[in-house]
Amino acid sequence: MPAVALTFLAATSLRSTASDEAPPLRTILTIYWSSESFPGTEALDAVIQQGVQSHSERIDYFAEYLESDRFPDEEATQAFEDYIRRKYHGRRIDVVIAVTDVALQFALRYRQDLFPDAPIVFAAVAGPEASVRDAGPGVTGILSGPGFGETLQLALTLHPSTTRIFYVAHASDPVLRESMRAALHAVAKNVQLTDITETSVTRVLDAVRAVPRDSLVLFVRYSQDDAGNVLFPSQIVPLVTEASSAPVYGVAESYLGSGIVGGVMPSVHDIGSRLAEMTRHILAGTRPQDIPIGHAPLVPILDWRQLRRWHIAESSLPPDSRILFREMVWERYKAVILISVSVLAIQSLLIAGLVLERNRRRKAEIESRRNIAAMAHLDRRAAMGELATSLAHELSQPLNAILQNAGVAQMMLTTHPPPSPLAEIVEIISDIRKDNIRASEVIRRMRGLLQKHELESQPVDLNGLIQETVPLVWPEARGRAIQLETDLGANVHPVMGDRVHLQQVLLNLLMNAVDAVAAMPPERRRVRVWSSQTDGEVRVAVSDTGAGIPTDRIADIFEPFYTTKVEGTGMGMGLAIARSIVEAHNGNMAAENNERGGATVSFSVPISPQPAGD
Repeated sequence: MPAVALTFLAATSLRSTASDEAPPLRTILTIYWSSESFPGTEALDAVIQQGVQSHSERIDYFAEYLESDRFPDEEATQAFEDYIRRKYHGRRIDVVIAVTDVALQFALRYRQDLFPDAPIVFAAVAGPEASVRDAGPGVTGILSGPGFGETLQLALTLHPSTTRIFYVAHASDPVLRESMRAALHAVAKNVQLTDITETSVTRVLDAVRAVPRDSLVLFVRYSQDDAGNVLFPSQIVPLVTEASSAPVYGVAESYLGSGIVGGVMPSVHDIGSRLAEMTRHILAGTRPQDIPIGHAPLVPILDWRQLRRWHIAESSLPPDSRILFREMVWERYKAVILISVSVLAIQSLLIAGLVLERNRRRKAEIESRRNIAAMAHLDRRAAMGELATSLAHELSQPLNAILQNAGVAQMMLTTHPPPSPLAEIVEIISDIRKDNIRASEVIRRMRGLLQKHELESQPVDLNGLIQETVPLVWPEARGRAIQLETDLGANVHPVMGDRVHLQQVLLNLLMNAVDAVAAMPPERRRVRVWSSQTDGEVRVAVSDTGAGIPTDRIADIFEPFYTTKVEGTGMGMGLAIARSIVEAHNGNMAAENNERGGATVSFSVPISPQPAGD
């Protein structure tokens, strides 16, 4: 029993170990005809490598380069064969991938010596199907046409008015060159074909520069291999497209992006994917001869930028066309778009802020105008308070006269009945009426000035306003022995404004002038009010013969709480309020000292627009 158990455990352990072993390492060798730096080779090799990777296989991938484009002699080929033999000695090659006809012929020629019985997967141009069938089993691959005639047909379709075709096609293989010429002539039956057969790149470019604008240029292949100066076809294409004044078409995908419009060509990605797929099937156990030789389709591939340059509409392209280098606005202008959106957002915020600020200022302006009206009202009340004593005294005189005359009339009418004194009675009654009218007028004006109301706008005769306001100050002026003079300008037009508020400004200036000369000698107690009209505005000025304004403080007299009066006799708000009222009327105030002493304070208000026809 124990021996049987041990035998069973040993067998089980061996099976478990075998199942846990990693899959065998598989080696893939890809042989390229060109050098590693040949345009398109790197892209194709990347597709193949990515395609052959498998989660169930361990792959060792190698790529070698014949470089027959630069070393076409037999000695170079034999040296490459010796290099492969030595490098991979002792290593089993599971699959050989041969890219291009030259690489395929090398693999078939040295197959027995280098990698006997290794399946071969190829990608070749033209149609070597017969030679492949004669090579024996173990070979499969992809055939692709060169696309010479198809590309020329596409170019003529997109440029139907073309009459001449110039093609650059330096090919060392005479069979390939003849095949190319036959394909081009088969398509261009009614078009003149010209072969640019120059022997240097400089001469090729000179020939291309001479191509007429109404022609087409077809770039098939051209390379230069001078000592120390190797140029591949994809390096020469940009030079050709830059030199050409006509559209340039090409037959290889590696030419795209260097200025050609496009062409009908096999896709590098499609070929690489198909080669990788066939290789995976072979590694999985499928015999190569059981995998049919495939054909890589020729696809119209075009450069979107060149379509725009030559004004070719996308609607004129074949339905299966592929368009590369299509500029996505977001990708190309991402930074510009982000900056623009940011600027737009900031501008929107600024505009919104300005709108809010404008509304706030409008509200503040309305409130300010209300405050001006209220402050003007308070200032008028303060000014009228100062006038209250003299006005009361002035009003008492006509009232007493009325009372006395009324008493005399009563006594005369009592002691001397009519009609003898009728004439005197009439005179007395007349005096009573005059005094009564005078008292009533004074009281009416004072009440109108003290009445509070909002700013209004109506035509105001400033000369009339002066004549109405000056009498209000006469009692104060006479009580201080001050001469009050007026000098009204002729033909003064009305202004648009608020009569009461403008009267308040003038009253304020008059009272300041009266205060300024009150302490002066009697001969210098003079106040003059005058008006004038210039440059579309009316100016009202009040001049006094007082001590004047300190030169360094003239600009301050309109500021709130600044006063030149004795402390306790003024708040310094009168001129500040007056300036606010004048500015609300789109006017301005000014102050200056007079040459012979004293000061002049004035305000100007625009005249009212005259009606048409006046």
